[in-house]
Amino acid sequence: MISRPQFAKMKKGVRIINCARGGIIDEQALLEALDAGIVAGAAFDVFEEEPPAADHPFLHHPKIIVTPHLGASTIEAQENVAVDVSEEVLHILRGEPFKNAVNMPPVAPDVLKRLQPYFALGEKLGSFVAQMNEQPIKQIAIDFSGELAEVDTSQLVRYIVKGFLSRHFADEVNVVNSLHLAKTRDVQIVRQKSTTTKGFTNLITVSVNTGSEERMVAGTLLNGYGARVVDINRYPVDIAPEGNLLLISHRDRPGIIGRLGTLLGNNDINIATMQVGRREFGGDAIMVLAVDKPVPQSVRDEILQLADIHQVREINLADVPR
Repeated sequence: MISRPQFAKMKKGVRIINCARGGIIDEQALLEALDAGIVAGAAFDVFEEEPPAADHPFLHHPKIIVTPHLGASTIEAQENVAVDVSEEVLHILRGEPFKNAVNMPPVAPDVLKRLQPYFALGEKLGSFVAQMNEQPIKQIAIDFSGELAEVDTSQLVRYIVKGFLSRHFADEVNVVNSLHLAKTRDVQIVRQKSTTTKGFTNLITVSVNTGSEERMVAGTLLNGYGARVVDINRYPVDIAPEGNLLLISHRDRPGIIGRLGTLLGNNDINIATMQVGRREFGGDAIMVLAVDKPVPQSVRDEILQLADIHQVREINLADVPR
């Protein structure tokens, strides 16, 4: 890249530093430029042939400083590398966010700081929407609204996809391989961003498409309340994404909540919280119940026998990281 023609065009007194690759600079041409006064001095830690021969002219030239190609391998540098690697391994073993992985692009510290509070929420949203559907998925669409639209959310996408695929791959899926596993299953990942807040500082919306139907769930972080699911299939709700949940589609009719509560009580299932979402009076609606323990299939079958109940799904988020 730099040889006699390039040196001839340079202003006298330049200094040349090469710590990239040997051979980028013509070594013989550099010696001639030094003797001609074009180059005032040079510094190298890479050479055309490594290690350089004992009689290499760079080693004894008064205007050239040389260091070994391993000049950074000091005791202090090796200690710092060991500390960095150990900290990353501990983060992974603890299930905590990490900055560097061999098969994943690194995340800038300022970006990681902004995204980290949303990792657990994203994973739970992915798991939630995966349990809402039984058919094979063709596409996962992820929409980031508000302040999240201003940063690189690639790392957060990996957590969402991990949460979705964990239903099928369990512990085999992680944030490093989640996108690869989605690709092997021919699942398209679509990422969208919008500065529109939709009433929230930040909103993550995850939609899955089977080709014939779509399911969606949206969540956010609320100051003082933590992670919240605020939208399920376009029905407004407000529920913590944790533990055992029952998602029930029904017709908005008087008495349905009472009949459902009685049935669960008769089966020794306690309701911790309940949310009802509807778009219009008397139309289709949903109920989300947080219960203290998993609901057996036999009880879910009983619920389906109640009048005006369309569908019952159990959503288990008890094992998804907080």
